[in-house]
Amino acid sequence: MDGIWIVYLFLAAFPGLIVFAAVYKYVEVRQAARWPSVPGRVVRSGQETRRVRSGGPDSDDTEPRNFAKIVYEYTIADRKYRCDRVSIGEDLGNFQVAETIARYPVGKPVTVYYDPNERSKAVLERDLPPGIWKGVTIIVLVLAGLIVGSIVGFRKLGDVMSAFVRDPTQAPFVTACIGFGLLAAFFIYGIQRHVGRMTAWPTARGRIEESDVREFQALSQSGSHRRWTTMYRPDVVYSYEVAGVRYIGDKRGTTGRFSASMTAFVRGGTARYPTGEMVEIHYNPENPAESVLDPRAWPLLLLWLIPAAVFALGYVVAR
Repeated sequence: MDGIWIVYLFLAAFPGLIVFAAVYKYVEVRQAARWPSVPGRVVRSGQETRRVRSGGPDSDDTEPRNFAKIVYEYTIADRKYRCDRVSIGEDLGNFQVAETIARYPVGKPVTVYYDPNERSKAVLERDLPPGIWKGVTIIVLVLAGLIVGSIVGFRKLGDVMSAFVRDPTQAPFVTACIGFGLLAAFFIYGIQRHVGRMTAWPTARGRIEESDVREFQALSQSGSHRRWTTMYRPDVVYSYEVAGVRYIGDKRGTTGRFSASMTAFVRGGTARYPTGEMVEIHYNPENPAESVLDPRAWPLLLLWLIPAAVFALGYVVAR
């Protein structure tokens, strides 16, 4: 198979995974729709911080995320059960924490839907959030459109470029450089727009809870061999409070997490924020669980070197 089609199949996997996840969740919703219900009562309602794996399949690195911890009791056949799952949807953290806590205060009577085959498995909300199917449909159609457009556009752009490059056999490579450079520029522009909005976020007084170097394992490639390597990164964890809810965050800046194989390269990232220091935290007013210590956007200007280098490479090959 032509190598370019492997790339197209890889891109097509993204909307395919979204469709699979949507169908899987739909099956769960249909099953829960048949679950019986019993009255229950909320016995705990508050914020909880959990360490969630964040480095993907090639890393065991973690990050703290905020969750609404809602524990409720219910009784079936004189046996008391406790559960803490609110919705049939997946809670990835840092989303609607305050809203969920406010919706389920301690002592509130609730209707509990439980699995008759496993009575300890229950939910309070068995419907998916409204508009989720519309959102999934839009995302899938947009991704499919981009993939089809890139296939057609790549070929036509290649035909056009073959008339301009000195060696027509290099036209596909030059075309790929242009396509990748435009795609990278598009993503960088989107990131900078998001970071620009961060600078206008309100602030809350916070405290540095931890400031140290975090050790984790990551897969590294050496030729045809892959092995686990010990990596280090600055780990600055802070707390802050918005509207009576305490949150935990660890995002220091807008350039993401920096890691290295030697601690000497990352210790400088923690020196600026000693444990116990009071700081100003910038938080998203629409989702206070999302926050950052330093939302400066200028370091992202370096990212523009990526599309610039790709365009320069394409120009050199074309000439």
